Amino acid sequence: MLSHPASRLARLYSKFRQHNGFWILVALGPVYFLFAVIRIYPILETIRLSFFRYHITKKKNPFIGLRNYERLLSDDAFHAALINTIQFTIMAVLITLFLALLIAILLRSIEPVSPIFEIIFYIPVVTPWVPASVIWKWLYDPMYGLINYAISLFGIPKQGWLQEPNLIIYAIVVVAVWKMLGYYIIVFSVGLKNIPTTYLEAAEVDGASPLERLRYIILPLLRPIILFAVVMSTIQFFNVFAPVYVLTASAQGAPAYDLKVVVTEIYRNGFQYYRMGYAGAQSVVLLVFVMMMITLQFMVFRKEH
Repeated sequence: MLSHPASRLARLYSKFRQHNGFWILVALGPVYFLFAVIRIYPILETIRLSFFRYHITKKKNPFIGLRNYERLLSDDAFHAALINTIQFTIMAVLITLFLALLIAILLRSIEPVSPIFEIIFYIPVVTPWVPASVIWKWLYDPMYGLINYAISLFGIPKQGWLQEPNLIIYAIVVVAVWKMLGYYIIVFSVGLKNIPTTYLEAAEVDGASPLERLRYIILPLLRPIILFAVVMSTIQFFNVFAPVYVLTASAQGAPAYDLKVVVTEIYRNGFQYYRMGYAGAQSVVLLVFVMMMITLQFMVFRKEH
């Protein structure tokens, strides 16, 4: 027979197996394990490396404390990359979400055929970043690009979209908006379909204009969806890499105009110069900055609520 502690443990285990939590743990345990290995561990390892002068070609990688972070304070390239990334993110988020909400509202008025347009808008979302960026690089070509050909028909001189310092960031914003617009159209369309039509019909009967219905009914009821869209788009656009890397490289692989963003700086330091410790410090700063922005967004939406 089992001893008293062992029998008690067996009874607790039997009761736990009968509880739903046991099967939830069995089902989600492997998922949590993979998430920890694929997501959590790399983050912790990156934080650890940021305190070392880690170079993958050297045997000795000494602990240097906060020196990598001190170096960031005087790194003009990283400062420029951070400013460019913030500007890019603000423009891309505002334009993408505004157009997505506007198009989702318009599609609701043509509900029978709206799925067709949603599929059309969603095609760029499932297109990988690299081939999409290559296509846009052809479109932006200063000599033979379709965009310069189109504007030349109106007497506008050809532009070096990817060569001019004042134009390149806007060119990449256009690519990012085109790529992700369809995803947020779907997100807002789902939110709009969950708004009871009786609210809108009652407001229309009371004489509310379309703008008043948008301001006092649609936007307040869409607040959780808008928060989700703002947070997700901020994370996505703040980690922009592929379009910047592809569009700013010439046919020979040399940068046409070096538009610096944070992730490209991390890539260069980590995988071109092999300064993994310094790249880790840049990654930690990026993580902290994104978390601060997300926290601020939650505070703003909570205050409005």
